[in-house]
Amino acid sequence: MAEWTVEPFGGVLGARVVDIDLRDPLANGERDELYKHLLEHLVLVFPGQSIEDDHQMELLAPWGRPYIHPIGRVAGAVEAKVERIVDDEERPPFQDKWHTDVTWDPDPPILGTLRAIEMPARGGDTLFASMYAAYDGLSETLRDRLEGVTAWHDIGPGQSFKSKAGVDLYERAKEQFPGAERPVIAVHPDTGRRFLNVNKNFTSHLVGFDRAESDAVLDYLYEHATQPNYTIRYEWSEGDVVLWDERCTQHFAVADHYPQRREMARLTVSAFA
Repeated sequence: MAEWTVEPFGGVLGARVVDIDLRDPLANGERDELYKHLLEHLVLVFPGQSIEDDHQMELLAPWGRPYIHPIGRVAGAVEAKVERIVDDEERPPFQDKWHTDVTWDPDPPILGTLRAIEMPARGGDTLFASMYAAYDGLSETLRDRLEGVTAWHDIGPGQSFKSKAGVDLYERAKEQFPGAERPVIAVHPDTGRRFLNVNKNFTSHLVGFDRAESDAVLDYLYEHATQPNYTIRYEWSEGDVVLWDERCTQHFAVADHYPQRREMARLTVSAFA
C-alpha cells in the first residue's frame, strides 16, 4: 500500500501528492494507483523533489513512448530526451498562450511533465484548465450541436517556433506535419468522459463551416474553456514536479517573470502503438 497521500487543491482539477520521493522506483500497484489519481484530478503536483532527467523518464515510462516534437524530428532527432525550456533576457517566454501541446501532430502527447530547475524571485506560475469542466459547462443544446463536428489543427503562424528553432525548421515541419483533424467533443480513452477538444493556439477552423461561422463558434469556445471557474494557478518552487493529462487539459505559462531567468525540464509521452 502506498505511503504517500493525495490532497486535492482545486475545485475541478489539481492535487498534491505528498510524502513521496520520485527518486524511488514505484511498484506496479503504486503506479496504477497514481494513474487513477491522475485520471481523477488531471494535474498532480509533487512538491520539493530532487530528481534528475532519468527519474523523470522513469516516471512516465510505463504510460507511453517518450515524445519527440515534430520540429525535433525534422531536425533529425531520433531519441527523446528531457528538454530544457529556458526563459531569460535573450530568450523571451513563448508559452504564455492557452494550448494543449502539439494537437497538430497526428500522434500527439498524452501525458506531460515539468520540473522546476530555476525559478525567478517571483512570477512564472502555470495555469491549467479542465476540458471536462469546459464541456460540462456548455448548454445541452450546444453540446448536442457540436457532437460529431471536427476541427482542423495545425502549427499556426508559429512565431515562437520561428524564434526558437528558426524559420527553415518551422517551414519544413509545417510541410511534413500539415495538421490533424480532431473531434470538437472528444471522449477520453480511459475514463469515457467527454471533453472540449479545441485550443486557441493550434485549432485552425471547424470542418464544414464557413470561416465566419467557424471563427464565431471557436472564439466563444476558447473564451468559455479558459474561464477561471475551470482553472487552477500553480506557483512553482524549485524542485517541484507536475504531471498532467494532456488530452483533457489546457495550460498557460505566465510570462510575468520576464526578463528574469526561469528554467524548466519538460518530458511528454505519446500513446503506445
